Amino acid sequence: RMKGKRVLIIDDDSVVTETLSKQLEGQGAVPSVAASFEEGVTMLKKEVPDIAIVDLMLPEHSGIQLIQQMKELAGRTHFVIISNSMNAESLAKSAGVDIPLVLQKAEHDPAEIVRKIAEQFPD
Repeated sequence: RMKGKRVLIIDDDSVVTETLSKQLEGQGAVPSVAASFEEGVTMLKKEVPDIAIVDLMLPEHSGIQLIQQMKELAGRTHFVIISNSMNAESLAKSAGVDIPLVLQKAEHDPAEIVRKIAEQFPD
């Protein structure tokens, strides 16, 4: 389902990025990883991915700020927020950011996160 899709994971937790990368590779996707806000912005500018999985709480700024900043540059990228925060969705809405998929890390294991992303963006 994810065959050939380029997926950028922006998260400062290496366990999260490693497990998500493995799951994505298993589905045929081509994952890349950014461990910080700055690295994420740099990578998004360099190569526009099909999907970007962004952690809500990055060390320097929030994932929402990253998405706000990159939305126009990475126009065709589908953004997904993953978070430990229960109010991630309302934070995104209050910032005026339309994010089609917000997933709680605690509620979904990496395999499930990848499955939900594949369902959300089948094209």
